[in-house]
Amino acid sequence: MKHNSVWYFCLVIFFSTVALLAPITAIAKITDLRVSVDKNPIMIDEAVQLIISAEGEITSRQIDLSSLEKDFRMSSTSISQSTRSINFNTTKTTTWVTQLFPKSVGTFTIPEFEMDGQKSKAFDVIVTPVGNGQGAAARDFYVTANVDMTTVYLQQQIKYTTKLLMAKDIQRGSLQAPELDNAIIKQVGEDKEYEDFQNGVRYRVIERTYAIIPQSSGSFSISGTVFNGEAVTDSRQSFGFISRTKPINRVAPDIELTVLPIPDNYQDHWLPSEFVQLNEEWQQDPKSIVLGQPITRTITLTAAGLVEEQLPEIMGMYPPDFKIYPDQASTTTVDKGTVLFAQKIQSEAIIPNRVGKFVLGEVVVPWFNVVTKQTEYAKLPARSVEVLPPSKDAVSNIEPISPINQKPAAIATSQPPLSGANTASDEFRIDWLHISLFALWLVSLSIFGVIIITNKRNDDAKQISPVESTADETALWKRLQKAIDLSDVKETNKTLEKWLSVITERPVHSINQCFEAMNANECAAQYNTMMKSTYGANQASWQREELILALASFRESMMDKKHELRDQFGLYPKT
Repeated sequence: MKHNSVWYFCLVIFFSTVALLAPITAIAKITDLRVSVDKNPIMIDEAVQLIISAEGEITSRQIDLSSLEKDFRMSSTSISQSTRSINFNTTKTTTWVTQLFPKSVGTFTIPEFEMDGQKSKAFDVIVTPVGNGQGAAARDFYVTANVDMTTVYLQQQIKYTTKLLMAKDIQRGSLQAPELDNAIIKQVGEDKEYEDFQNGVRYRVIERTYAIIPQSSGSFSISGTVFNGEAVTDSRQSFGFISRTKPINRVAPDIELTVLPIPDNYQDHWLPSEFVQLNEEWQQDPKSIVLGQPITRTITLTAAGLVEEQLPEIMGMYPPDFKIYPDQASTTTVDKGTVLFAQKIQSEAIIPNRVGKFVLGEVVVPWFNVVTKQTEYAKLPARSVEVLPPSKDAVSNIEPISPINQKPAAIATSQPPLSGANTASDEFRIDWLHISLFALWLVSLSIFGVIIITNKRNDDAKQISPVESTADETALWKRLQKAIDLSDVKETNKTLEKWLSVITERPVHSINQCFEAMNANECAAQYNTMMKSTYGANQASWQREELILALASFRESMMDKKHELRDQFGLYPKT
């Protein structure tokens, strides 16, 4: 009896589980799958809504529409779900809605779709040219587009102009930008709004201009701008002040484009434009510069039809006796009407370290003129400057004493000439003045000589104390390693310049120039990678260990050279 009760209990549990899982299994299936469009046929510049409805529980909200990409341009897909209950029978429906824009005129097949064992039926969609569709009402709205040129060079700006023509009012609407693979697309200028007549119909026109800059060469097709909106209908079924609307979708025709590659004979930084210009501004008159006092020079590069990312680096050319402290360059892109203008501003603090006359080298930026198809150069001409000492000699500032100023005019005209004693007295006073000035000059000369001798001795002391120089180099090397490990680029620049001055025993005006002079190519490459990662537009990554290894190798080679020279000339005792 007890054994039968156990079997009875197991059977109850089994059938209860089956009864509970059976409805779930039945519900987790699609009972019907339907595919339709909101209108058929359509015109080439219209959009058709593809509607896919599935009744029942779906296993995935994703649906594969890749089979339509060959014939249609698709927008994003929206998904909605609804539930209906009749006589305790609940039905769930999932609907996918996608806008399809035909790519050409003809008859195209919407294939069958399959989901959880259910298949839809395939059908054809007819696409007709503009004017042969649903009648004149379809021309209440349409979009046009044109470009200023269909054959351009790589990274050359194309002016794309699109117009939306509306014969009726709209409740709301949006105009999407054109599309081109691997290209920079920006709107330039403000929208223009005006009225125009086409075939006897008054249209409200909205005109918009885009700048398109292709980033790869080849043959391409610019997908036209898309207008999505809701138009007010003429129906009398409006409620109160609320008007009935209907969706309107229009697309501009595609435009074929040919992008030419960079010419083979062009070897400089690629800068295709119609206009490139260099300008400079100085903080003060650059013809006369005071020794040791900084002066700021600002160089501005302006190019038409480009964006700021395309501009090259700009830097002035200076003699080795000038120390340069460049700021981080600022870049911007602005639109002037229908053309983009890119601009880069580079400021440099210049400190001369020697008195004399110098020539600042010319600044040259090569660019490719897309009109003449020739290489041209934007230039700042070479400039002659004179570096003056901080202060002039005191004697040069004293004006010579005029005899006329020493004697009153009244005495010269109304009295006889002065006696010999008075004349001698005046001459005696003049001699005292000259003697005083001469003594002052001797004292200044003596002080100046003492300073020169003292500095000379200090320099000699520095030259004959290698132990102290080595100690300074070791401390700077440790500080440089620490700054690199902490990724402190500012401190790394500061310490690296000091360390290079010590280890090379020469003033360093530019870190890159120092590396180039010492043939330290690996150090220069790693240093430039660090600077690009911090100040560059692309923010590239840099390896701290690689920079330390390159500098350590450079340090070892410099130390070996110093030891060889020391042993060869016997300047220092061996220990």
